[in-house]
Amino acid sequence: MSMKYRWMTAISIGLLLACTAVSLPVAGSGPSKALSVIVDTTADRSDEAQAIVEYLRDVGVSAEVRVWEWSALKERILAGGRQMYLTDWGSAYFDPFDLAVPKLKTGDRGNYSFYSNPRFDAALDAALGTIDAEARRQAYFEAQEILWADVPWVFGYSLLEIEAAQADVLDWQPSMDSRMNLHDVGLKRGDTIVVGMAADGILTLDPAAYRDRATETVIRNMFDGLVTRTVDGRVVSEIAESWSVVSDTEYVFNIRRGIKFHNGDALTADDVVFSFDRVIRDGAMGGRTSPRKGLLGPLAAVEKVDSHTVKFELSSPFPVLLQALVHVQIVPMNYVLNVGDDGFARKPVGCGPFKFVEGRLDDKVVMERFDGYYGGSSDLKPVGPARVKRAIFRMMPDPTVRVAAMKTGEVHIIQTVPAHLAASLARDRNLQVKSAEGTRVYCIEMNCARAPFDDVRVRMAMNHAVDWDTILKTIYVDGATRLATAFLPSGFGYNAELAPYTYDPSKARALLAEAGYGGR
Repeated sequence: MSMKYRWMTAISIGLLLACTAVSLPVAGSGPSKALSVIVDTTADRSDEAQAIVEYLRDVGVSAEVRVWEWSALKERILAGGRQMYLTDWGSAYFDPFDLAVPKLKTGDRGNYSFYSNPRFDAALDAALGTIDAEARRQAYFEAQEILWADVPWVFGYSLLEIEAAQADVLDWQPSMDSRMNLHDVGLKRGDTIVVGMAADGILTLDPAAYRDRATETVIRNMFDGLVTRTVDGRVVSEIAESWSVVSDTEYVFNIRRGIKFHNGDALTADDVVFSFDRVIRDGAMGGRTSPRKGLLGPLAAVEKVDSHTVKFELSSPFPVLLQALVHVQIVPMNYVLNVGDDGFARKPVGCGPFKFVEGRLDDKVVMERFDGYYGGSSDLKPVGPARVKRAIFRMMPDPTVRVAAMKTGEVHIIQTVPAHLAASLARDRNLQVKSAEGTRVYCIEMNCARAPFDDVRVRMAMNHAVDWDTILKTIYVDGATRLATAFLPSGFGYNAELAPYTYDPSKARALLAEAGYGGR
């Protein structure tokens, strides 16, 4: 059996110990070579990891897979003790600010490869230090060229966001940022819509207390922000009626009048200032600092101008401010101060299209329509109350369970349909399958701070050694897009002319030999 197809027959990984890695030696390994690596992964990508080590063996590398529970693996990665690891990172922006910066800038919070290049850092700083679109684009192009030559990762792919729904669900469309906006969705029959979430739980119902996409999907059906995004990533007004750019570091927002919170309180500038203070001020949440603070970059202060006008002051230019504001939802100041942060998280009150009824974070969250809703963004039709009376978000982490529940009518919409199931579901006349371009990067990070991956020739060899096209076609069918670097096609400043590394095992062997590692 050829190397290319041998991994396709591998048996899927079974149940794993929560905090203990499980080594999976590659069947048929030859004698140990000078270059030995362990490819770390979580269970959901174990088949992919097995394919990768087969390709590495083909160029003379002794390789094995090790499967981990993610929290245990992350701890070892951050301690600098691992070599190669399959990771992914979702961007909250349609801009590299929330992907290339945390993942690859020197010393940043998501830089698991310990990559450091002053020229790359300078290019990112240049892109984020001006609001001139063309200057930003050129800086991001330079950053991508540096990454392509330096190859701190085995550059991988992005996946489509594939969702499915029953045929009687109306005006439903997956979003590029994974949000599910049920305000716009209707049903041909019935008045309660149930969503099968691709998660075993959400983190909180407090919009200032999380960094998690599943949590955001639930929360943003109860809370609105100054602005929101369309399904294709365009920023439009929501609570804000309009805004103006006074300077590179000062913005003024005018707030719609007549907006009510679910408890009847009127929304004013005081609520907006309070909501942003909870995020940007250290210790503002009962002594805790909001995990969303980093999303707001150099936002230094939000000040009340009058009852329906606020001013944003930045410590430096921040060209993605409007994208950042999508991630802060407005809360009722008086209510939060009265019940406290913990009480607010237990019984949240927003001004969004649905209000909280009951729920458990690890089970389901039940909401009902807020008939006093101001209508939402005037740029997103229909404007007015939600079209259904109740919305229920159920935690269903197993994709086969989600699919079965949709087919039986137990749920109306399901998240994250595996690519290999999408085609068969699309042939069912009682269902509909739709997709959107994803905003998450999947890759293999290499520890650039230690041998052998401190040598760019070895890193480049790893990129030429892996046949991504075959892996993606086999595992992800037509649901994946190859990436040339860490930059996403959906993001600003993406260089479509930069081609991904080619599968070239001969070149990989030559690079390894040049770096001092023998081949077969």
